[in-house]
Amino acid sequence: KEFLAVFESNDAATRRMPKALLSAFDNRSWIPVTNILLRLCKGSGSGSSKHGESSSSSVVFQKLLRDACADDEELFGAFLNRLFNTLSWTMTEFSVSIREMQEKNHVLEFQQRKCSVIFDLSCNLARILEFCTREIPHAFLFGNDMNLRRLTELVIFTLNQMTSAIDSEFFDCSVKRHGQSAEKINRGMILAPLVDIIVNLLVEGMEAESREQNDVVEVLASMDCPDTVLCGLQYVLEFDWTGFSKGNIHFAKLRQVEDFLTNLISRMGSREQDRSVSGQEAECDDSVCC
Repeated sequence: KEFLAVFESNDAATRRMPKALLSAFDNRSWIPVTNILLRLCKGSGSGSSKHGESSSSSVVFQKLLRDACADDEELFGAFLNRLFNTLSWTMTEFSVSIREMQEKNHVLEFQQRKCSVIFDLSCNLARILEFCTREIPHAFLFGNDMNLRRLTELVIFTLNQMTSAIDSEFFDCSVKRHGQSAEKINRGMILAPLVDIIVNLLVEGMEAESREQNDVVEVLASMDCPDTVLCGLQYVLEFDWTGFSKGNIHFAKLRQVEDFLTNLISRMGSREQDRSVSGQEAECDDSVCC
C-alpha cells in the first residue's frame, strides 16, 4: 500500500503511467502490464471477492485509467483489441493443453504447471476486461457495435471452454498447483468476471435507456451458435458458488443473469418465428405463376 501511495503522489506517474500502460500492452509486455493493471484495479468488481485486495488497490489510478481511456479513444481501441486477442489466445491454449492431457489420460507436472499459469493469466485478463465494462461501458454500448460483438463472442467462447468436455475433478487436477486448495483454484475464478461483464452492461444499459444504444440481448440472439450461448449462461446459473461469493453480491447478480437469460430465450424464439414466417412467404412467392 505504501508503494501505491508514493506513485499516487508522484506527478510524473499520475500524468504518464495510465497511457503508458495502455500503450505497453503488446505481444512482448502484456504479462507485466496485466499484473500492474490488476494490482491497480484490485478490490473492485469481481476482484473484490478476494479478501484484502481492496486495501492494495488504487482508486486514484482507477480514475486516471478511466479518464485516459475516455480521452483517447484510439489508444483505448487499440488496447481493447489486443486485450480481446490475448484473452482469446490464452483460453485457446488452455483448452488445447487440457485436451492433450485428457487424451493421454495422464497429467505430467510440466503440463499441469503450464495449465495453471495459463488459467491464472486468463483470469487476470478477464478481470481487466470486466474493469473496462464497468468503468468505460459506453465503449461497448454506444456507437459502432463491433466492441460489443467481440466482447460477447469472447465471453461465450470462454464459457464454452469451461463447460465442454472438462469434468470438475479433471479440471481441478489440471490447474491446481501443489499445496493449493480447491477454494484457491476453481472455475469460479474466471466465471465471476464474466458474470460481472454481463451485469455491468445490463446495469449501464438500464441507466442510459433514454439514449440509443447497442442491444446486448440482440447481439447474443443473433449469434450463429444459440445452443452454445444458452448452455454457457445456464452453466453459470447452475455453478456451485458456495464459498466463492461475498455475502449476497454474486447471488444478486445471478438473479440479473437469470432474467437476462429469460429475455434472451424469448428474443431467440421471436427471431426463429420471424425466420419461419419469412421462409413461408418466400415459398409462396416462388409458387406463384407469372
